[in-house]
Amino acid sequence: MVKVNFVSADGTLVQSVDVPVGTTMMEAAKELGLREIPADCGGSCACGTCHVYVDDVWWEKLKIKENSLEQSLLEYEKDYKEGVSRLACQIQLNDDLNNVTVKLREHELL
Repeated sequence: MVKVNFVSADGTLVQSVDVPVGTTMMEAAKELGLREIPADCGGSCACGTCHVYVDDVWWEKLKIKENSLEQSLLEYEKDYKEGVSRLACQIQLNDDLNNVTVKLREHELL
């Protein structure tokens, strides 16, 4: 099992979940029912609604591949932050990521 910690956008709340190795971070968020990650495309790297900010201590393990589809999609996100932004659907969890922490973005209700 891999523990994933999601920190609210304002930093006041941490929600954690344990999921099996091989689960994506987006799937972990969906298991918690996080409204900040609607994951509209279901994890196909097409919508950007699972955009999270990676905690500094985890960035090297979760560093995005340059010139990837994910990178291209993130660069169009209004809250994109270079060296911090990732799509949770593209992060497959493994034992090296146990206790990983990411910060959620503000969620705009439609």
